[in-house]
Amino acid sequence: MNSDTKKGILIGILMTIAAILAVNTIFIGYRVLVKKEINYETKAKTIYNLMEKEYVDDLEDEKIYEGLFTGMVALATDKYSRYISKEDFESYKISTSGNYAGIGAKTSIDSEDYSIYIVSTYENSPAANAGLKAGDKIIKVDGTVVGYDNYSDAIDMIRGEEGTSIILTVKRGNETFDATVTRGQVDVPTVGGTVLDNNIGYIKIEGFEAVTYDQYKSVYENLRKKGITSLIIDLRNNPGGLLDIVAKIADDIIPEGTITYTEDKKGKRDYIKSSEGEIDIPLVVLVNENSASASELLTAAIKDTKKGTIIGKNTYGKGVVQTTFPLNDGSALKLTTSKYYTPNGVCIDGVGIAPDIEADNPSDYEYTTLSSDKAECDVVNDTQLKKAIEFLEK
Repeated sequence: MNSDTKKGILIGILMTIAAILAVNTIFIGYRVLVKKEINYETKAKTIYNLMEKEYVDDLEDEKIYEGLFTGMVALATDKYSRYISKEDFESYKISTSGNYAGIGAKTSIDSEDYSIYIVSTYENSPAANAGLKAGDKIIKVDGTVVGYDNYSDAIDMIRGEEGTSIILTVKRGNETFDATVTRGQVDVPTVGGTVLDNNIGYIKIEGFEAVTYDQYKSVYENLRKKGITSLIIDLRNNPGGLLDIVAKIADDIIPEGTITYTEDKKGKRDYIKSSEGEIDIPLVVLVNENSASASELLTAAIKDTKKGTIIGKNTYGKGVVQTTFPLNDGSALKLTTSKYYTPNGVCIDGVGIAPDIEADNPSDYEYTTLSSDKAECDVVNDTQLKKAIEFLEK
């Protein structure tokens, strides 16, 4: 092979490489400029490097990544899905279990002075046994000043190991004093009941947590022993909760058949069925615009099987199911994984459930909350409850 031939082959190879590079450059340019494809990893690194170089203060890497995970889920999914940090996941597990070691008091923030105050104490709880009362303001926890700005931290400090003690500085009226409270296991009351006139039973369910079914059974059986001849189940302002718990309660109420079924993105259906046996007295279910999720599932099962009459306002309209996936670092992902359908095959998501009988309360009406398994009823001012009583007395 002479030198001219070799030179020609080399030139040909170089021209081929040049052509390939030209094509690749055009292709990449097309993807970036025309299709607007982005290398998200490179973009994230660019943003991080700019922040690290130019931001006036120091950066906290952990907060950057937590924000990344939070935004990833929040912006790409529905309003019910979310990333849960390790710290928040611990509180989340407590809230769904209905059982924790603490003092047994509901707290909130005062809208006027932003202090922490006790809404109510649970019956026979450490807080109640220590003499704490509704309206007491918690000023300090073990000497640390607490309020709106560190409310979550204050709750974490109040909770702790069973048998350990905590000193709360409390303001009651013009008096300020220290109360030593010994933490104990607390079962949050989610169900309460009472007997109204004419042997009408009343059961209020505030949420469907791990303890709720046993509490419901206990309250219901106690009312039956007292001779109730009809029943009102109050699901107003009930935000929902655990699917398996509400299914157990529905199983006790409706006849044999479908309670609900769920369907995932692949069209796979899972049916939840009720067994033989059903409630044998007239039933009314009270709902309002804040009755959501699992409380709507129970309402729909009762309505579709004609086992009871629904009174109140159109419900919230949450017909989707979330699954919680724990992650290796102690955090978790709560993700909407399916939709649920009523026994008649209706998905109420975004629609809600219309009551059989419409009734309303004023927008500023204050509903009572549970502090024990005894429910208080406002039979004078509660228009919806009065409508339910009138219906059952006919």
